[in-house]
Amino acid sequence: MSAAHANPIAALFRRLSRVAGIVVIFSIVGPLTTAALVSVTVTALGAAVLQMFLVFLELEALRALVSIAVVLLAIVTILASFLPAVVAGLIFALAAVYADLNMIWMAWLAAAMAAAGFVALGMFVVPSETSAVIVPSVRSAPEALKLSAMLAIVAVIPASLCWWLAKPLHRVILPA
Repeated sequence: MSAAHANPIAALFRRLSRVAGIVVIFSIVGPLTTAALVSVTVTALGAAVLQMFLVFLELEALRALVSIAVVLLAIVTILASFLPAVVAGLIFALAAVYADLNMIWMAWLAAAMAAAGFVALGMFVVPSETSAVIVPSVRSAPEALKLSAMLAIVAVIPASLCWWLAKPLHRVILPA
């Protein structure tokens, strides 16, 4: 008789703890990686243009404001990507632990599904100006498809890193 059949409650808690661990990894590492990726991209693409403006317009005092703006962009990116990261982690964890779909493409698919859900939420929920809810404002289905595809492409790197860090949890083989 296997250990899972001998104590089904313990097996259930092991699976639930693996799911919770994967969701925690996705919800912490995902937003941090996304913020780093967006900050590096904005800094790399905007550094030359910003340097040109600072030199030509002699606005050296704005250098400190620019660094503060990059930090604020990273913080907002972390806040905006937290909910999709949790959803992607939950989708991947359930697929990995209960359906044995723990390949990297499943993490990418979970991230794409979470991004599409986030955009779809923005189509139907319009938060008030005083609300702290961060959702994209999407007005049409083609715009939603384009935004979902762009966010899914951006989410590939964070999803890959989360998949790699969660390997010990989704690769666990229970004794037969």
